[in-house]
Amino acid sequence: MTPGTLIGALESSWERWPDRPALTSGGRITTYAQLGAAVRRLAEAYRRLGIGPSDRVVCSAANRPEHVVAIGAAWSAGAVHVGADFQLTGPELARIVEMTRAAALVYEPPGGGPDPLAALGAVREEHPGLVVLVVGDRPVPAGCRALAELAAAGAETETGSARRGPAPGDAALIFTSSGTTGTPKATLGYHGNLAERWRRLGGWLRFGPEDVHLAHLPLSHGFGMMMAMGALFTGGRLVLMDRFTPDEALRRIACEGVTVLNGAPAHFRLVLDRLARDGGDVGALRLSVGTAATFPPELVRDIWDRLGVEFMYMYGSSEGVGVATTDREDIMRGSVGRPAPGSVVVVDEERRPVPAGVVGEVAFSRGVYPVRYWDEAGTAEGGWYYSGDLGRMDGEGRLYVFGRLKHRIDRGGLKVDPVEVECALLRLSGVADTAVIGLADPVMGETVCACVVPAPGESPELASLRLALGAELAPYKLPEALCVLERIPRTRLGKVDLPALRAMAEAAPRRRLAAR
Repeated sequence: MTPGTLIGALESSWERWPDRPALTSGGRITTYAQLGAAVRRLAEAYRRLGIGPSDRVVCSAANRPEHVVAIGAAWSAGAVHVGADFQLTGPELARIVEMTRAAALVYEPPGGGPDPLAALGAVREEHPGLVVLVVGDRPVPAGCRALAELAAAGAETETGSARRGPAPGDAALIFTSSGTTGTPKATLGYHGNLAERWRRLGGWLRFGPEDVHLAHLPLSHGFGMMMAMGALFTGGRLVLMDRFTPDEALRRIACEGVTVLNGAPAHFRLVLDRLARDGGDVGALRLSVGTAATFPPELVRDIWDRLGVEFMYMYGSSEGVGVATTDREDIMRGSVGRPAPGSVVVVDEERRPVPAGVVGEVAFSRGVYPVRYWDEAGTAEGGWYYSGDLGRMDGEGRLYVFGRLKHRIDRGGLKVDPVEVECALLRLSGVADTAVIGLADPVMGETVCACVVPAPGESPELASLRLALGAELAPYKLPEALCVLERIPRTRLGKVDLPALRAMAEAAPRRRLAAR
Protein backbone atom coordinates (compact mmCIF):
# COMPACT_ATOMS: atom_id res chain seq x y z
CA MET A 1 0.00 0.00 0.00
CA THR A 2 1.17 3.53 -0.73
CA PRO A 3 -0.04 5.61 2.23
CA GLY A 4 -1.18 9.17 1.74
CA THR A 5 -1.87 8.68 -1.98
CA LEU A 6 -4.91 8.21 -4.17
CA ILE A 7 -4.05 4.60 -5.01
CA GLY A 8 -3.46 3.99 -1.31
CA ALA A 9 -6.98 5.22 -0.56
CA LEU A 10 -8.43 2.89 -3.20
CA GLU A 11 -6.39 -0.05 -1.90
CA SER A 12 -7.72 0.61 1.60
CA SER A 13 -11.28 0.36 0.27
CA TRP A 14 -10.93 -2.97 -1.51
CA GLU A 15 -9.09 -4.43 1.47
CA ARG A 16 -11.69 -3.18 3.96
CA TRP A 17 -14.87 -3.93 1.93
CA PRO A 18 -13.90 -6.73 -0.51
CA ASP A 19 -17.42 -8.18 -0.85
CA ARG A 20 -19.35 -4.93 -1.05
CA PRO A 21 -20.53 -3.67 -4.47
CA ALA A 22 -18.33 -0.85 -5.81
CA LEU A 23 -19.79 -0.26 -9.29
CA THR A 24 -23.11 -0.88 -11.01
CA SER A 25 -23.23 -0.52 -14.80
CA GLY A 26 -25.70 -1.98 -17.27
CA GLY A 27 -27.07 -4.35 -14.66
CA ARG A 28 -23.59 -5.70 -13.84
CA ILE A 29 -22.14 -5.33 -10.35
CA THR A 30 -18.41 -5.10 -9.64
CA THR A 31 -17.34 -5.72 -6.04
CA TYR A 32 -14.43 -3.95 -4.40
CA ALA A 33 -12.37 -7.15 -4.57
CA GLN A 34 -13.07 -7.45 -8.31
CA LEU A 35 -12.23 -3.79 -8.83
CA GLY A 36 -8.92 -4.23 -7.01
CA ALA A 37 -8.02 -7.32 -9.02
CA ALA A 38 -8.83 -5.58 -12.32
CA VAL A 39 -6.72 -2.56 -11.37
CA ARG A 40 -3.73 -4.72 -10.42
CA ARG A 41 -3.94 -6.77 -13.64
CA LEU A 42 -4.11 -3.70 -15.88
CA ALA A 43 -1.30 -2.00 -13.94
CA GLU A 44 0.91 -5.04 -14.54
CA ALA A 45 -0.03 -4.98 -18.23
CA TYR A 46 1.01 -1.32 -18.34
CA ARG A 47 4.38 -2.24 -16.89
CA ARG A 48 4.89 -4.92 -19.53
CA LEU A 49 4.20 -2.26 -22.17
CA GLY A 50 6.86 -0.03 -20.61
CA ILE A 51 4.38 2.41 -19.08
CA GLY A 52 5.62 3.43 -15.65
CA PRO A 53 6.28 6.27 -13.22
CA SER A 54 5.42 9.75 -14.51
CA ASP A 55 4.24 8.51 -17.94
CA ARG A 56 0.96 10.05 -19.04
CA VAL A 57 -2.00 7.84 -19.97
CA VAL A 58 -4.86 9.68 -21.70
CA CYS A 59 -8.30 8.18 -21.08
CA SER A 60 -11.19 9.05 -23.39
CA ALA A 61 -14.07 6.83 -22.31
CA ALA A 62 -17.63 7.13 -21.07
CA ASN A 63 -18.65 6.50 -17.46
CA ARG A 64 -18.14 2.73 -17.40
CA PRO A 65 -16.19 0.29 -15.17
CA GLU A 66 -13.20 0.25 -17.54
CA HIS A 67 -12.78 3.98 -16.97
CA VAL A 68 -12.53 3.52 -13.20
CA VAL A 69 -10.13 0.60 -13.67
CA ALA A 70 -7.95 2.66 -16.03
CA ILE A 71 -7.70 5.46 -13.46
CA GLY A 72 -6.63 3.07 -10.70
CA ALA A 73 -4.20 1.18 -12.95
CA ALA A 74 -2.40 4.38 -13.97
CA TRP A 75 -1.96 5.32 -10.31
CA SER A 76 -0.85 1.80 -9.36
CA ALA A 77 1.81 1.85 -12.09
CA GLY A 78 2.98 5.29 -10.93
CA ALA A 79 1.71 6.87 -14.14
CA VAL A 80 -0.33 10.06 -14.49
CA HIS A 81 -3.98 9.68 -15.52
CA VAL A 82 -5.07 12.28 -18.10
CA GLY A 83 -8.83 12.86 -18.26
CA ALA A 84 -10.17 13.67 -21.73
CA ASP A 85 -13.80 14.29 -22.57
CA PHE A 86 -15.45 11.32 -24.25
CA GLN A 87 -16.91 13.48 -27.02
CA LEU A 88 -13.69 15.06 -28.28
CA THR A 89 -12.94 15.03 -32.00
CA GLY A 90 -9.81 13.46 -33.42
CA PRO A 91 -7.88 16.76 -33.73
CA GLU A 92 -8.89 17.77 -30.19
CA LEU A 93 -7.75 14.44 -28.77
CA ALA A 94 -4.52 14.60 -30.77
CA ARG A 95 -3.78 18.01 -29.23
CA ILE A 96 -4.16 16.57 -25.73
CA VAL A 97 -1.81 13.70 -26.59
CA GLU A 98 0.67 16.23 -27.98
CA MET A 99 0.28 18.69 -25.10
CA THR A 100 0.88 16.05 -22.40
CA ARG A 101 3.36 13.97 -24.46
CA ALA A 102 1.32 10.92 -23.57
CA ALA A 103 2.69 7.39 -23.70
CA ALA A 104 -0.68 5.69 -24.11
CA LEU A 105 -4.34 6.29 -24.94
CA VAL A 106 -7.29 4.38 -23.50
CA TYR A 107 -10.02 4.98 -26.07
CA GLU A 108 -13.69 4.08 -26.33
CA PRO A 109 -15.10 4.64 -29.84
CA PRO A 110 -18.23 6.78 -29.49
CA GLY A 111 -21.44 5.38 -30.87
CA GLY A 112 -23.85 7.02 -33.28
CA GLY A 113 -21.44 8.22 -35.97
CA PRO A 114 -20.86 6.71 -39.41
CA ASP A 115 -17.26 5.83 -38.50
CA PRO A 116 -16.69 5.37 -34.74
CA LEU A 117 -12.95 4.95 -35.28
CA ALA A 118 -12.46 8.13 -37.33
CA ALA A 119 -11.24 10.17 -34.35
CA LEU A 120 -8.80 7.42 -33.38
CA GLY A 121 -7.45 7.37 -36.92
CA ALA A 122 -6.74 11.09 -36.74
CA VAL A 123 -4.87 10.64 -33.44
CA ARG A 124 -2.76 7.75 -34.73
CA GLU A 125 -1.89 9.68 -37.89
CA GLU A 126 -0.44 12.45 -35.73
CA HIS A 127 1.13 10.07 -33.17
CA PRO A 128 1.98 6.75 -34.85
CA GLY A 129 4.06 5.52 -31.90
CA LEU A 130 1.29 5.94 -29.32
CA VAL A 131 0.17 2.83 -27.41
CA VAL A 132 -3.60 2.57 -27.98
CA LEU A 133 -5.90 0.42 -25.83
CA VAL A 134 -9.44 0.16 -27.22
CA VAL A 135 -12.42 -0.16 -24.86
CA GLY A 136 -15.52 -2.14 -25.85
CA ASP A 137 -16.49 -4.95 -28.17
CA ARG A 138 -15.70 -3.39 -31.55
CA PRO A 139 -12.98 -4.92 -33.73
CA VAL A 140 -9.62 -3.45 -32.81
CA PRO A 141 -7.67 -1.69 -35.59
CA ALA A 142 -4.26 -3.07 -36.53
CA GLY A 143 -1.55 -1.79 -34.24
CA CYS A 144 -3.95 -1.29 -31.31
CA ARG A 145 -4.81 -3.57 -28.40
CA ALA A 146 -8.11 -4.52 -26.80
CA LEU A 147 -8.12 -3.27 -23.22
CA ALA A 148 -10.15 -6.26 -22.00
CA GLU A 149 -7.76 -8.83 -23.49
CA LEU A 150 -4.71 -6.99 -22.25
CA ALA A 151 -6.08 -6.71 -18.71
CA ALA A 152 -7.22 -10.34 -18.66
CA ALA A 153 -3.72 -11.50 -19.62
CA GLY A 154 -2.04 -9.40 -16.92
CA ALA A 155 -0.83 -11.10 -13.76
CA GLU A 156 -1.95 -9.48 -10.52
CA THR A 157 0.64 -7.60 -8.55
CA GLU A 158 -0.25 -8.12 -4.93
CA THR A 159 -1.15 -5.15 -2.77
CA GLY A 160 1.82 -4.18 -0.66
CA SER A 161 4.35 -5.64 -3.11
CA ALA A 162 7.92 -4.44 -3.23
CA ARG A 163 7.26 -2.30 -6.30
CA ARG A 164 7.60 1.39 -5.49
CA GLY A 165 4.28 3.16 -5.62
CA PRO A 166 3.77 6.87 -6.10
CA ALA A 167 4.66 9.27 -3.30
CA PRO A 168 2.27 11.90 -1.91
CA GLY A 169 4.18 14.63 -3.77
CA ASP A 170 3.93 12.88 -7.15
CA ALA A 171 1.55 14.00 -9.89
CA ALA A 172 -1.54 11.79 -10.14
CA LEU A 173 -3.86 13.54 -12.59
CA ILE A 174 -3.96 15.94 -15.47
CA PHE A 175 -7.39 17.43 -16.08
CA THR A 176 -7.74 18.79 -19.58
CA SER A 177 -10.43 21.31 -20.32
CA SER A 178 -11.29 24.06 -22.73
CA GLY A 179 -13.97 25.31 -20.33
CA THR A 180 -16.34 27.68 -22.10
CA THR A 181 -13.62 29.69 -23.81
CA GLY A 182 -12.14 27.11 -26.19
CA THR A 183 -8.60 27.60 -24.82
CA PRO A 184 -7.13 24.21 -23.78
CA LYS A 185 -5.80 23.89 -20.24
CA ALA A 186 -3.99 21.01 -18.55
CA THR A 187 -4.05 21.15 -14.75
CA LEU A 188 -1.94 18.94 -12.51
CA GLY A 189 -3.27 17.25 -9.39
CA TYR A 190 -1.04 15.60 -6.77
CA HIS A 191 -1.56 12.35 -4.88
CA GLY A 192 -1.17 13.65 -1.34
CA ASN A 193 -3.12 16.87 -1.72
CA LEU A 194 -6.07 15.27 -3.52
CA ALA A 195 -6.19 12.17 -1.30
CA GLU A 196 -6.38 14.35 1.80
CA ARG A 197 -8.95 16.76 0.39
CA TRP A 198 -11.23 14.09 -1.11
CA ARG A 199 -11.18 12.05 2.08
CA ARG A 200 -11.99 15.18 4.08
CA LEU A 201 -14.88 15.95 1.72
CA GLY A 202 -16.26 12.44 2.20
CA GLY A 203 -16.11 12.91 5.96
CA TRP A 204 -17.84 16.29 5.77
CA LEU A 205 -20.67 14.80 3.70
CA ARG A 206 -20.84 11.68 5.90
CA PHE A 207 -20.27 9.33 2.97
CA GLY A 208 -20.33 5.69 4.01
CA PRO A 209 -20.68 2.09 2.77
CA GLU A 210 -24.47 2.31 2.70
CA ASP A 211 -24.48 5.23 0.25
CA VAL A 212 -25.38 4.78 -3.41
CA HIS A 213 -24.06 7.56 -5.67
CA LEU A 214 -25.49 8.35 -9.11
CA ALA A 215 -22.38 8.92 -11.26
CA HIS A 216 -23.69 10.71 -14.32
CA LEU A 217 -21.15 13.55 -14.28
CA PRO A 218 -18.18 12.72 -16.52
CA LEU A 219 -15.27 11.03 -14.75
CA SER A 220 -12.97 12.95 -17.10
CA HIS A 221 -13.82 16.22 -15.31
CA GLY A 222 -12.62 17.32 -11.90
CA PHE A 223 -15.99 17.42 -10.14
CA GLY A 224 -17.15 14.06 -11.50
CA MET A 225 -13.84 12.44 -10.57
CA MET A 226 -13.80 13.98 -7.09
CA MET A 227 -17.32 12.86 -6.21
CA ALA A 228 -16.73 9.36 -7.60
CA MET A 229 -13.50 8.87 -5.70
CA GLY A 230 -15.01 10.32 -2.54
CA ALA A 231 -17.64 7.58 -2.83
CA LEU A 232 -15.13 4.78 -3.45
CA PHE A 233 -12.80 5.90 -0.65
CA THR A 234 -15.69 5.42 1.81
CA GLY A 235 -17.05 2.09 0.59
CA GLY A 236 -20.04 3.45 -1.33
CA ARG A 237 -21.47 2.16 -4.62
CA LEU A 238 -21.28 4.10 -7.89
CA VAL A 239 -24.23 3.72 -10.27
CA LEU A 240 -22.52 4.64 -13.54
CA MET A 241 -24.44 6.55 -16.24
CA ASP A 242 -22.77 7.41 -19.53
CA ARG A 243 -25.50 9.83 -20.63
CA PHE A 244 -27.78 11.92 -18.44
CA THR A 245 -31.52 12.12 -19.05
CA PRO A 246 -34.03 13.03 -16.33
CA ASP A 247 -36.12 9.92 -17.08
CA GLU A 248 -33.16 7.57 -16.67
CA ALA A 249 -31.85 9.44 -13.64
CA LEU A 250 -35.20 9.11 -11.85
CA ARG A 251 -35.45 5.45 -12.83
CA ARG A 252 -31.99 4.73 -11.39
CA ILE A 253 -32.73 6.74 -8.25
CA ALA A 254 -35.82 4.61 -7.62
CA CYS A 255 -34.60 1.15 -8.58
CA GLU A 256 -31.04 1.43 -7.21
CA GLY A 257 -31.96 3.29 -4.03
CA VAL A 258 -29.68 6.22 -4.87
CA THR A 259 -28.84 8.32 -1.80
CA VAL A 260 -26.51 10.94 -3.34
CA LEU A 261 -27.40 13.01 -6.42
CA ASN A 262 -25.04 15.71 -7.69
CA GLY A 263 -25.08 18.09 -10.62
CA ALA A 264 -25.37 21.54 -12.15
CA PRO A 265 -28.55 23.66 -12.00
CA ALA A 266 -29.69 22.27 -15.36
CA HIS A 267 -29.56 18.68 -14.05
CA PHE A 268 -31.66 19.53 -11.01
CA ARG A 269 -34.20 21.57 -12.99
CA LEU A 270 -34.71 18.70 -15.43
CA VAL A 271 -35.15 16.17 -12.64
CA LEU A 272 -37.54 18.41 -10.71
CA ASP A 273 -39.60 19.21 -13.81
CA ARG A 274 -39.92 15.53 -14.71
CA LEU A 275 -40.71 14.62 -11.10
CA ALA A 276 -43.50 17.21 -11.02
CA ARG A 277 -44.94 15.93 -14.29
CA ASP A 278 -44.63 12.16 -13.90
CA GLY A 279 -43.82 11.56 -10.24
CA GLY A 280 -41.18 9.14 -9.00
CA ASP A 281 -39.68 7.57 -5.91
CA VAL A 282 -36.88 9.74 -4.53
CA GLY A 283 -37.32 8.66 -0.93
CA ALA A 284 -33.83 7.18 -0.61
CA LEU A 285 -32.10 10.48 -1.45
CA ARG A 286 -30.38 12.18 1.48
CA LEU A 287 -27.75 14.48 -0.09
CA SER A 288 -27.07 16.60 -3.16
CA VAL A 289 -24.01 18.61 -4.15
CA GLY A 290 -24.48 21.40 -6.67
CA THR A 291 -21.77 23.05 -8.76
CA ALA A 292 -20.77 24.40 -12.21
CA ALA A 293 -23.12 27.42 -12.24
CA THR A 294 -25.19 29.72 -10.04
CA PHE A 295 -27.99 28.12 -8.01
CA PRO A 296 -30.79 30.66 -7.52
CA PRO A 297 -32.35 30.49 -4.03
CA GLU A 298 -35.68 29.41 -5.56
CA LEU A 299 -34.03 26.35 -7.13
CA VAL A 300 -32.25 25.43 -3.90
CA ARG A 301 -35.54 25.71 -1.99
CA ASP A 302 -37.13 23.29 -4.47
CA ILE A 303 -34.21 20.87 -4.05
CA TRP A 304 -34.63 20.96 -0.27
CA ASP A 305 -38.40 20.67 -0.31
CA ARG A 306 -39.10 18.29 -3.18
CA LEU A 307 -36.05 16.03 -3.05
CA GLY A 308 -35.82 16.11 0.74
CA VAL A 309 -32.03 16.33 0.79
CA GLU A 310 -29.25 18.17 2.53
CA PHE A 311 -27.65 20.43 -0.07
CA MET A 312 -24.02 21.46 -0.45
CA TYR A 313 -23.25 24.37 -2.75
CA MET A 314 -19.74 24.01 -4.18
CA TYR A 315 -17.79 26.53 -6.21
CA GLY A 316 -14.52 25.48 -7.79
CA SER A 317 -12.63 24.60 -10.94
CA SER A 318 -10.53 21.84 -12.47
CA GLU A 319 -7.47 23.61 -11.03
CA GLY A 320 -8.40 22.00 -7.70
CA VAL A 321 -9.52 25.20 -5.97
CA GLY A 322 -12.87 25.55 -4.30
CA VAL A 323 -15.18 26.75 -1.56
CA ALA A 324 -18.31 24.96 -0.34
CA THR A 325 -21.08 25.31 2.22
CA THR A 326 -24.11 23.46 3.56
CA ASP A 327 -25.20 26.45 5.67
CA ARG A 328 -28.78 27.25 4.66
CA GLU A 329 -28.56 30.93 5.55
CA ASP A 330 -25.38 31.40 3.53
CA ILE A 331 -26.85 29.56 0.53
CA MET A 332 -30.07 31.60 0.59
CA ARG A 333 -27.99 34.77 0.65
CA GLY A 334 -26.39 33.57 -2.59
CA SER A 335 -23.02 32.83 -1.00
CA VAL A 336 -20.83 29.85 -1.93
CA GLY A 337 -19.43 29.65 1.61
CA ARG A 338 -16.80 31.11 3.88
CA PRO A 339 -13.25 30.29 2.76
CA ALA A 340 -10.58 29.79 5.38
CA PRO A 341 -8.85 33.07 6.29
CA GLY A 342 -5.97 33.80 3.94
CA SER A 343 -7.00 31.20 1.36
CA VAL A 344 -9.07 33.50 -0.90
CA VAL A 345 -8.85 37.19 -1.75
CA VAL A 346 -10.78 39.46 -4.13
CA VAL A 347 -8.59 41.81 -6.19
CA ASP A 348 -8.98 44.73 -8.59
CA GLU A 349 -7.64 45.03 -12.14
CA GLU A 350 -4.17 45.79 -10.73
CA ARG A 351 -4.49 42.64 -8.57
CA ARG A 352 -4.62 44.61 -5.36
CA PRO A 353 -6.98 43.38 -2.61
CA VAL A 354 -10.28 45.25 -2.47
CA PRO A 355 -12.43 45.97 0.62
CA ALA A 356 -15.38 43.83 1.67
CA GLY A 357 -18.40 44.42 -0.56
CA VAL A 358 -16.39 45.45 -3.64
CA VAL A 359 -16.61 43.22 -6.72
CA GLY A 360 -13.36 42.03 -8.25
CA GLU A 361 -11.54 38.91 -9.39
CA VAL A 362 -11.46 35.91 -7.06
CA ALA A 363 -7.93 34.67 -6.32
CA PHE A 364 -6.82 31.56 -4.41
CA SER A 365 -3.62 31.17 -2.40
CA ARG A 366 -1.28 28.74 -4.15
CA GLY A 367 0.17 27.97 -0.75
CA VAL A 368 -3.20 26.43 0.21
CA TYR A 369 -4.17 25.16 -3.26
CA PRO A 370 -1.05 24.00 -5.18
CA VAL A 371 -2.36 25.02 -8.60
CA ARG A 372 0.00 24.12 -11.38
CA TYR A 373 -0.36 23.57 -15.10
CA TRP A 374 1.38 20.86 -17.06
CA ASP A 375 4.89 21.94 -18.14
CA GLU A 376 4.56 25.15 -16.11
CA ALA A 377 7.93 26.51 -15.08
CA GLY A 378 8.69 26.89 -11.37
CA THR A 379 6.80 25.49 -8.42
CA ALA A 380 3.32 25.89 -7.03
CA GLU A 381 4.57 27.38 -3.78
CA GLY A 382 3.48 30.88 -2.84
CA GLY A 383 1.68 33.42 -4.97
CA TRP A 384 -1.93 33.44 -6.11
CA TYR A 385 -4.04 31.68 -8.68
CA TYR A 386 -6.31 34.22 -10.40
CA SER A 387 -9.52 32.43 -11.28
CA GLY A 388 -10.99 34.77 -13.88
CA ASP A 389 -14.22 34.74 -11.86
CA LEU A 390 -16.00 37.82 -10.56
CA GLY A 391 -16.87 37.87 -6.89
CA ARG A 392 -16.96 39.77 -3.63
CA MET A 393 -16.50 39.05 0.07
CA ASP A 394 -18.85 40.41 2.69
CA GLY A 395 -17.87 41.63 6.14
CA GLU A 396 -18.47 38.20 7.69
CA GLY A 397 -16.20 36.34 5.28
CA ARG A 398 -18.81 34.97 2.88
CA LEU A 399 -17.77 34.67 -0.77
CA TYR A 400 -20.21 35.51 -3.57
CA VAL A 401 -19.43 34.57 -7.19
CA PHE A 402 -21.08 36.28 -10.17
CA GLY A 403 -19.64 34.66 -13.29
CA ARG A 404 -16.64 35.00 -15.57
CA LEU A 405 -14.63 38.21 -15.78
CA LYS A 406 -14.35 37.90 -19.58
CA HIS A 407 -18.04 37.07 -19.94
CA ARG A 408 -19.18 40.45 -18.66
CA ILE A 409 -21.12 42.53 -21.17
CA ASP A 410 -19.73 46.03 -21.69
CA ARG A 411 -22.72 48.15 -22.63
CA GLY A 412 -21.48 51.65 -23.30
CA GLY A 413 -18.97 51.40 -20.45
CA LEU A 414 -21.52 49.97 -18.00
CA LYS A 415 -20.76 46.38 -17.01
CA VAL A 416 -23.60 43.84 -17.08
CA ASP A 417 -23.25 40.51 -15.28
CA PRO A 418 -24.99 37.85 -17.43
CA VAL A 419 -25.56 35.63 -14.38
CA GLU A 420 -27.59 38.34 -12.66
CA VAL A 421 -29.84 38.71 -15.72
CA GLU A 422 -30.14 34.92 -16.11
CA CYS A 423 -31.24 34.50 -12.48
CA ALA A 424 -33.89 37.21 -12.92
CA LEU A 425 -35.16 35.57 -16.12
CA LEU A 426 -35.40 32.15 -14.46
CA ARG A 427 -37.75 33.59 -11.87
CA LEU A 428 -40.29 34.28 -14.61
CA SER A 429 -42.95 31.61 -15.07
CA GLY A 430 -42.66 31.56 -18.86
CA VAL A 431 -38.93 30.76 -18.93
CA ALA A 432 -37.77 27.14 -18.67
CA ASP A 433 -34.07 27.80 -19.30
CA THR A 434 -31.92 30.71 -20.35
CA ALA A 435 -28.46 32.07 -20.99
CA VAL A 436 -27.41 35.68 -21.61
CA ILE A 437 -24.72 36.87 -24.00
CA GLY A 438 -23.46 40.16 -25.39
CA LEU A 439 -24.00 41.13 -29.02
CA ALA A 440 -21.68 43.48 -30.85
CA ASP A 441 -23.24 46.91 -31.35
CA PRO A 442 -21.71 49.82 -33.33
CA VAL A 443 -23.01 52.42 -30.85
CA MET A 444 -22.93 50.77 -27.43
CA GLY A 445 -20.11 48.29 -27.98
CA GLU A 446 -22.29 45.43 -26.77
CA THR A 447 -25.96 44.93 -26.01
CA VAL A 448 -27.69 42.34 -23.84
CA CYS A 449 -29.22 39.35 -25.62
CA ALA A 450 -31.44 36.86 -23.74
CA CYS A 451 -31.45 33.32 -25.17
CA VAL A 452 -34.59 31.71 -23.79
CA VAL A 453 -36.16 28.26 -23.83
CA PRO A 454 -39.90 28.86 -23.24
CA ALA A 455 -41.87 26.93 -20.67
CA PRO A 456 -44.48 24.60 -22.24
CA GLY A 457 -47.29 26.56 -23.86
CA GLU A 458 -45.50 29.91 -23.49
CA SER A 459 -44.40 32.31 -26.23
CA PRO A 460 -42.22 35.00 -24.66
CA GLU A 461 -41.96 38.45 -26.20
CA LEU A 462 -39.10 40.87 -25.68
CA ALA A 463 -41.34 43.71 -24.49
CA SER A 464 -43.09 41.57 -21.89
CA LEU A 465 -39.77 40.19 -20.59
CA ARG A 466 -38.36 43.70 -20.22
CA LEU A 467 -41.50 44.83 -18.43
CA ALA A 468 -41.35 41.89 -16.01
CA LEU A 469 -37.64 42.46 -15.31
CA GLY A 470 -37.90 46.22 -15.01
CA ALA A 471 -38.72 46.19 -11.29
CA GLU A 472 -35.62 44.11 -10.55
CA LEU A 473 -32.90 45.21 -12.97
CA ALA A 474 -31.53 48.61 -13.93
CA PRO A 475 -32.54 49.74 -17.44
CA TYR A 476 -29.07 49.15 -18.92
CA LYS A 477 -29.23 45.48 -17.80
CA LEU A 478 -32.51 44.71 -19.57
CA PRO A 479 -32.32 42.51 -22.69
CA GLU A 480 -32.38 44.41 -25.96
CA ALA A 481 -32.56 41.27 -28.08
CA LEU A 482 -34.33 37.93 -27.62
CA CYS A 483 -33.48 34.58 -29.20
CA VAL A 484 -36.05 31.83 -28.59
CA LEU A 485 -34.31 28.43 -28.69
CA GLU A 486 -35.39 24.82 -28.24
CA ARG A 487 -32.46 24.21 -25.87
CA ILE A 488 -29.46 25.92 -24.28
CA PRO A 489 -26.30 24.07 -25.34
CA ARG A 490 -24.36 22.84 -22.32
CA THR A 491 -21.22 20.86 -21.66
CA ARG A 492 -21.53 17.42 -20.08
CA LEU A 493 -20.86 19.06 -16.73
CA GLY A 494 -23.89 21.34 -17.20
CA LYS A 495 -22.12 24.61 -17.99
CA VAL A 496 -23.31 26.77 -20.87
CA ASP A 497 -21.28 26.04 -24.01
CA LEU A 498 -20.72 29.64 -25.04
CA PRO A 499 -19.23 29.06 -28.53
CA ALA A 500 -22.13 26.74 -29.41
CA LEU A 501 -24.67 29.16 -27.93
CA ARG A 502 -23.30 32.07 -29.95
CA ALA A 503 -23.50 29.98 -33.12
CA MET A 504 -27.12 29.04 -32.34
CA ALA A 505 -27.99 32.66 -31.57
CA GLU A 506 -26.43 33.79 -34.86
CA ALA A 507 -28.55 31.29 -36.79
CA ALA A 508 -31.82 31.90 -34.92
CA PRO A 509 -34.26 34.75 -35.64
CA ARG A 510 -33.86 37.62 -33.19
CA ARG A 511 -36.38 40.02 -31.81
CA ARG A 512 -34.87 43.41 -31.12
CA LEU A 513 -35.91 46.71 -29.66
CA ALA A 514 -36.86 49.39 -32.13
CA ALA A 515 -33.91 51.48 -33.29
CA ARG A 516 -32.82 54.09 -30.79
